[in-house]
Amino acid sequence: MAAVTRLRGVVTAATAKAWLDAIDAHPVWRHRAVVANGDFNAHSSSLRLGAVAGLDLPTIAASLLAGEVGALCHAQLGDELVCAVDHCWVRRQYAPGRYPPSHAVHTWHQDGALGFDFLGARAQIPRSALLSMLTCWIALSPCGVEAPGLELVDRELDALLPLAALGDEAVRSRHREGELLRPTMAAGDALIFGGGVLHHTHVRPAMHLDRTSVELRFFPAKDIPARLRNDRFLHLTPIPETCR
Repeated sequence: MAAVTRLRGVVTAATAKAWLDAIDAHPVWRHRAVVANGDFNAHSSSLRLGAVAGLDLPTIAASLLAGEVGALCHAQLGDELVCAVDHCWVRRQYAPGRYPPSHAVHTWHQDGALGFDFLGARAQIPRSALLSMLTCWIALSPCGVEAPGLELVDRELDALLPLAALGDEAVRSRHREGELLRPTMAAGDALIFGGGVLHHTHVRPAMHLDRTSVELRFFPAKDIPARLRNDRFLHLTPIPETCR
């Protein structure tokens, strides 16, 4: 199975626009100093999906799992899944020259490092530190050419890399050009990838449009990570075998 799977039209263009309109209506984009309960990160221009009025996270997660996204998630994570509510985000990346104060792009990372204390890890990072999970990343506006997208290494690593190995030069020295994916996405397209996949913001000086995306993270219900035990998880009803 591919490390990164692209799915076209996971949500319709009309649905993507409706979600984007609801996101744009949030006051934090006009008044970035507004921070409610830690739902907004000004450095990454990220807003918790659950903080957007008009978007119902349980309905969105259930609808995604009823289609192609669900088929992939169930195949890799099992029948009973949970959605990590506190780790579902709206991401906004700006064209070069349009960055608001304090904004920065996402550097290389693995989503399977959620909640891991790199600075506190004195010895070698154990393989068990990599979380079993999948990210569903959905573009709400076209991206990858005129607007920032994602660059990913098309390989599912089986362990977390230390911080020293996550610099751009270090990543590119280990992975040939043919392993790097820079997908061109239409509104409503999705990327599905595991916790071991390296990725970061793909941005070029010539890009002149902004991009908004949403991401949901799914885990097997039987294997909720201990280090995320204080986070909120949405338990999702498994899809009956006859409906798959």
